Amino acid sequence: MFADLFDIEWASLTHAYGSAEDVPDILQGLVSDDPDEREIALDRFHGAVHHQGDIYDSTVACLPFLFDAVADATVAGRGAVAELFVSIGESTVGSPRARGDDEADWAVPYRQAETLIRTRAVEFVAWLADEDAQVRSAAVAALAHFTAQPMETLRLFMHRLALEPVVESRIAIITAAADVAVRTPEVGDQVAEWLLEVVGGDADPGTRLAALVHLARSAPERRVEDLTGRAVRLLGEISAHPGYNAPPIDDRPATPTLVGAVRVTFAPEREGRADAWTADLVRVLHDALAERVADRIALIVDQLRQPEPGRRVDALRMGSQLIGRWRGPFENLVRLIGCQLDAPEHPVRYMAALALQDTYELATPAADTLAAQVVAAGPEAWVSPDRKVQDSYRMMLLALARLGDPRAVPGIIAALDSGAETSMLVQTLGQYRDYRHKFTPRLLSRLATVQAEIDPARRNSISNMLTAARQLGAAEALPDVTRILDIAMRSENHTIIQSALHTLKSQGTAAQPSLVHVQRLTDHADAHIALPAIEIAWAITHDLEAFLCDLRPRIDGTDQRAAGLAAQCAGAAGTGAAPLAGSIRVLAGSEDLWTRVRASTALVKISASADALLPVLVAAWQENAHTRTLIAECIGSLGAQASDFLPLLRAELADPRRYTFRQGLWSNSNVPSDERLLAACVDAVERIAWPSSTESAGSS
Repeated sequence: MFADLFDIEWASLTHAYGSAEDVPDILQGLVSDDPDEREIALDRFHGAVHHQGDIYDSTVACLPFLFDAVADATVAGRGAVAELFVSIGESTVGSPRARGDDEADWAVPYRQAETLIRTRAVEFVAWLADEDAQVRSAAVAALAHFTAQPMETLRLFMHRLALEPVVESRIAIITAAADVAVRTPEVGDQVAEWLLEVVGGDADPGTRLAALVHLARSAPERRVEDLTGRAVRLLGEISAHPGYNAPPIDDRPATPTLVGAVRVTFAPEREGRADAWTADLVRVLHDALAERVADRIALIVDQLRQPEPGRRVDALRMGSQLIGRWRGPFENLVRLIGCQLDAPEHPVRYMAALALQDTYELATPAADTLAAQVVAAGPEAWVSPDRKVQDSYRMMLLALARLGDPRAVPGIIAALDSGAETSMLVQTLGQYRDYRHKFTPRLLSRLATVQAEIDPARRNSISNMLTAARQLGAAEALPDVTRILDIAMRSENHTIIQSALHTLKSQGTAAQPSLVHVQRLTDHADAHIALPAIEIAWAITHDLEAFLCDLRPRIDGTDQRAAGLAAQCAGAAGTGAAPLAGSIRVLAGSEDLWTRVRASTALVKISASADALLPVLVAAWQENAHTRTLIAECIGSLGAQASDFLPLLRAELADPRRYTFRQGLWSNSNVPSDERLLAACVDAVERIAWPSSTESAGSS
C-alpha cells in the first residue's frame, strides 16, 4: 500500500505547522495494525494536515492515499479514514473558498480538494455495501456533501435504508438525506415525504426517531403534531427494543492525544449501552425545538426519570445546555437535576454536579440536595485522592457556595486551607460576611506569609487572598493589603497592584492608612490602575475637586478607551461631575462603541437628562448586546424621558435566548450575566413606564 507515497516532495508542501515532511509517517500510522498508532496518527492528521478544518496543499496530496486506504478491505481502522472525507467535505462544500469567490493562494487547496473528491465520488457509492458499518456510514455522509445528482442520491439512500442491518448506519442514511435537503431545497419536499413515510412505517423505533428528528431539522415549516410527545414515546420503544447491540468495550488507556482523552472520558457513560446513538438524535431534536423551551424541558424531564443511566446522562447534558443558553421556568428541572446527585452511577452524579455548578441562583431548588451531598462527603473531599470524588465534590461545593448557603462554610474553609486552586470559590465569599470570624484569622495568617519580594509562582494565590479580603470586607486585613500593595508597586507587578486596589476600594474611608500609596498611583500610565486609585482617593478624602482634577486629563486624553473608562468613573459622582460634562459629551460621539456607551451613561447620571443621548444608546444597544446591561442599569433613571427605549427593553425580556448565547459565547458566567441583564431590564421598564409609582415606592 502507498507505493507512490514517497514520490511526492512532501517537504515542499505545508500544513498548519510548516513543512509537511512528516505526512508520510502520519499516513502510514493511519493504516497501522496497532489501534494506538492509528489513534495517534488520526490526532496528528486533524492537528496538522486538517487543523481546525483547514485545507492545505498537503491535505489535497493526501486524498488519493486516503481513497486507497478505504478501498483496501485488509486495512484496520478504515472507518476512521473514511470519516476524514466527511470532515473535509464540511470544510469545502458550500464554502466561498471552494466556490472560487476568494482568489487568495490559501483558498486554492479548498477548491482543489473539492474537485478531486467529486471526480472520485462514485467510489462512495461502492462503499455503501462495504462490510464495515463505519465505512458505510461515512460513505452516505460524504455523498451528501459531494453528490452532483441529489435526486439520484436520494433514491440511492432510500434503497440502501431497506437493506442496512445496523441501526447506526440507518441513522447515518437518514441524516445524510436531511443534509441533502438542507443544501438542495429543490429536493426538500421529496425528502420530507420520505421521512414522513419512515416515521409512520414499521421500521425499528431508532430509525423512526431519526426520521422524526431530522424531518424537524430539515423541514421546519412542516410542523409535526406533538413532536416532543412522539419523540418521548419512541425513546420508550427504543428502551424496550431487543434488536440493538452494545458496541464492544474499548478499554485501552488513553493515548497522549485529544482523541484518546475524549475516548476515555466518555467511555464510562457508553459502556454496555446499546442506544448511545440516541444522544445525538436528542441533541438534533433540541436544536430543532429551539425556542420551544417548555417542550424541551418536558423532553429532559422524561429522560431524567428513565432507569437507564445513559439516558439520564444525556438529559443532564442537554439540561445544562438549555439552562445556560435559554431563558425559561427551570425550577422543577433544576430540582430534578439535584435528585440525580446521589445516583448510584458515577457518570450520572458527575453530570448532575456539572449541570448545577454554573447556574448560580437558579440552583436554589436543588440547594438541599446539594447540601446533603456536600455534608455527606465531608470537607476533606476537596483534596480526595479519588478524582471521581474530588471532581464532583468541588462542583457541588461551588454551586452551593454561589447560593450563599451556610452549609458550604466548612467546605470553603477546608478548600482555602488546602492551598489548591480556589479562584472561583473566593468570589463567593461576599455572601458569607456573617461568617467572617471563621475566615479572617486564616486569611490574615496567609497574607502575613507574603514576602518582600513576590514569588511569581504565588501571584495567583496572592490575588486570591486579596479577593477574599475584598469579598469578606475584612478591615483587619488592611495593613497587610497596604503592605502587599507597596511590594507590588516596587516590582511593578500590575496584577497584584490591581487586586490590592480593588480590595482597598471596597473599604471606603477605612482605607485611609493606604492613602499615600494610592495617591502615588493616580497618575499611573495604566488606566486600569490609575482609575481605581483615583476612586479610592476620593472615597477616602471626599475631595470632589481633586477627584475631578485627576479625571480631567484622562477624559481629555488621546486614548479613547481609557477616556471612556474615566468618564464612567466620573458618572459615579452624579451631578457633582457637571464640570466634566462638556468633555464627556465629546466622548459620546467617539468612534469607539464602548467609549460612546460609557460616556453617554455617565452623562445620564450627571445631567439626569436624555438630551441627545438616547439615539446613541439605542444604536449601541442594537449593535452589541454586551452593552445592554450597562445601558439598562442606567436608562431607567430617566423615567418617562426614556419611553422610546421601552420597545427595546421589552423585546429583550421577550427573547427566549440568553444574550450570551446569541453572541456565541460560553463561559461559567453566562447565566448570572444574563440574569443581571434581565433584572436590569425589568427595573428599567418599571421606572420608565410607571415613574410615579416607582418614585413613591422609593420614598416610602
